[in-house]
Amino acid sequence: MVKLKVFLEWLPRVWRVRSTPVRRKLRTRLLVTLIPTSLIVLALMGYATYWASSEFISLALERNSRIHAVTTAHAVEALLERCKRHLLFVARNPMNAEGVAAYLKDLRELEGLEFVEFGFMPLREGEPVVFVSREGESRRLAQEEVDGIRPGPALLYEHVRGLKAGEVWLSEFGEVETPYPSAENPRERVSRVALRMVTPYVGPAGELGGYAYLSLNAQVIRNVLSLYESSNSPVFAFPRNPKFQRYTFFFDVDGWALFQSESELDDDSPLRTLNIRKTLSGTLGRPGLPEAFRPSERNENYWRTVEDVRKGHKDIVRPLKRADSGSPYSEHFLAYAPVRLGLSPGQDAAVIGGIAYEDRSVLVDLAGYRHIDVMLIISAISVLVLVLAIALVARGTTLGLQELAYAVKNLTEKGEWEEVRLVETGYEAEMLKDSINSMIRTLQAQFEEIKSKDLKIESVTLKEPVELSMGPAASTLDESFPELVGAGPFMKQMKRDIVKASQVEVDVLIEGETGTGKQLAAEAVHRLSSRNGKPFISINCGELDENLLLDSLFGHVKGAFTDGKGDRRGAFLQADGGTLFLDEIQSASLKVQQALLRALSLRKIKPLGSDQDVDVNVRLITATNVDLKALIGTGKFREDLYYRLKVITITTPPLREQRQNIPLLAMHFLKEGEHMAGRTGLALSRGALKALISYDWPGNIRELKHVIITAAVMSEGRVIQSEQLGINGKARNEGEDESADSFARENGDGFENSMPAKYDNAQNDGGLPFDLNSRQVIACEYVREHGSISSKDLLGLLDGGISKRTASYDLQDLVSRGLLTRVGQGPATRYVRPADNARV
Repeated sequence: MVKLKVFLEWLPRVWRVRSTPVRRKLRTRLLVTLIPTSLIVLALMGYATYWASSEFISLALERNSRIHAVTTAHAVEALLERCKRHLLFVARNPMNAEGVAAYLKDLRELEGLEFVEFGFMPLREGEPVVFVSREGESRRLAQEEVDGIRPGPALLYEHVRGLKAGEVWLSEFGEVETPYPSAENPRERVSRVALRMVTPYVGPAGELGGYAYLSLNAQVIRNVLSLYESSNSPVFAFPRNPKFQRYTFFFDVDGWALFQSESELDDDSPLRTLNIRKTLSGTLGRPGLPEAFRPSERNENYWRTVEDVRKGHKDIVRPLKRADSGSPYSEHFLAYAPVRLGLSPGQDAAVIGGIAYEDRSVLVDLAGYRHIDVMLIISAISVLVLVLAIALVARGTTLGLQELAYAVKNLTEKGEWEEVRLVETGYEAEMLKDSINSMIRTLQAQFEEIKSKDLKIESVTLKEPVELSMGPAASTLDESFPELVGAGPFMKQMKRDIVKASQVEVDVLIEGETGTGKQLAAEAVHRLSSRNGKPFISINCGELDENLLLDSLFGHVKGAFTDGKGDRRGAFLQADGGTLFLDEIQSASLKVQQALLRALSLRKIKPLGSDQDVDVNVRLITATNVDLKALIGTGKFREDLYYRLKVITITTPPLREQRQNIPLLAMHFLKEGEHMAGRTGLALSRGALKALISYDWPGNIRELKHVIITAAVMSEGRVIQSEQLGINGKARNEGEDESADSFARENGDGFENSMPAKYDNAQNDGGLPFDLNSRQVIACEYVREHGSISSKDLLGLLDGGISKRTASYDLQDLVSRGLLTRVGQGPATRYVRPADNARV
């Protein structure tokens, strides 16, 4: 790498010529000058033409929208005017049921017009003549059925008594509920949204004899709106793109949008206001009209439209804001026109509502996009022509040197020393290429020679013995724990937990993988406790079946079973006053767990075959290499027993998380191997130590001990080589492999657990305790910046370089030190600073 850097510094000197170098090539100067100028001119021309075309297209769309709104409003007015004429015609003729029925039949057959109600209400004598229609059939209602109409037609008298002959009163749209008896359902009722017209009935003598009225179904008016939106429209001229929404809606003078046009012509489809509710905010529903919608006052464009309609004006709102239109396109048109109806002869028609037509047209945008496409094509062709012309002019002077520069650049990026090969280059470029290739050949020969020497040195170095010493770990050897070899934060925490557990008379649960020293931890708790003078009994629950385990734990009396020829005390009685250690507690059956729970709860046992309880004074230490909570979830372990055992928990760390202790443990086990093999002076080579540090050790310390002792016994020489260990260890990542090499070179000094490369420089510079590991320092810094952290966050910061349990252990250790506080439960658990938790 050093020689490559020297070469890169020397290379520009080779390219220098005697004359003053040209800072910018001819091709570059032409490209920089001509292409931007051409593009600017094209852009200005394109913008001018786009602006002009957009304005005229928008004007055309405005006029089209206005025509549509006015035409639809005129069609609705014509429908209402027809209904009014029919009502006035009937009111001028004698009122009898046969005549009204015949008239309604003629209307339905000739004009296709059907009313929800059509009838006559007498003021004094006579019966009302009221017909209701449905699905092409009209029926007269009896007197008691007329009384069942809601709202009742008798209420219309308040509006008609002041009218003269030929005048009409028009109601608002509302719900009309009428009886419609049939053979299948004599009590059937039908509810529809309708508009009522009322006119006085004047007798031959000029007296007011009653009033005639009709109810027009709002669906009929809605169908007019839908018709003018369809291809069957009387003013249909060309098909419109159905992809983009256009719709018409009717609103009253109070601003309530009552119904909208539908994309499909369906006479019986329900009234809706879905499209306008998509674009505007407001109030949905009013009595009798659940689909009615009244936009809020914030929708200024809409209320300006309503105000204009009240005054009888027709206009267009353009453009709508995107927030009002609910569309990504900029051009939208809302054309509107009033709906009028003459209610009294000789007076101006009254505005009863308005028609609004929203055209979410994309024609302007599409035209703009097409315009941009054309301009892009023209610009691309112009640039291509310019580039080709410039290339032809500058090719003879720049091609050779440029290709050489690219070739050398690719050479330096790859880091491979290959000779440069060029085709069709000029004389100057060829001379420079030969000089560079000559230098590359010289460097290649030197690199090969250096590489060969390095390989020989490395091979010899890896076979040399490494001097293992206690190093910085010597100060960590505690006389209280002669059986526990190792240093680091995990070992410190485990020793602290052992001391705490030994000082109180409670049961202890030891968790850890296979081969991590759970038996030694249990013995240390017993030795440091007040029970150290009493027995320490150890039983492996995984080695015995259910009956043997029960017998081993609780014993039996003579004659308890066929072969029970004598009494057996059992482990609880043997350990009375001392400590009972149960390894692999997860292997105990549910029956054994029940017996253990009883013994722990009562501190009494009942030997097999005995009817009397025996008091016991035993401290129980259990160990497991699996997650007991997972077994609780599957029903294989009792939850109540779990919490009985888990008064104090001690975690024995796996060897892969404390690699700094591998040299110390290797030296310890090598001494044992020398003693077992009757040999002295054994040593590990640097390569062997590197392999030990790089290996993941699924069997943990037990596997390490087995490998070292086996190698000590089977090795024929004094120095144990890596191939004699029988492991194929690989570092988890490049950083660990480099750490292993570094440790092997430094004879065991200064080794730390390998971390992802981007956290190699993590330092404790924030006033934190000096004995925090680098992962905990990273966690504390993260909390300072972001306020909180979880075990998942810590795993992400370390790129998955540690296990989830290790991350949780580090964070829990910070909690026990008072540096963090735990909040939440389960997956929502997070860790915050104590001050932040107090505020929460």
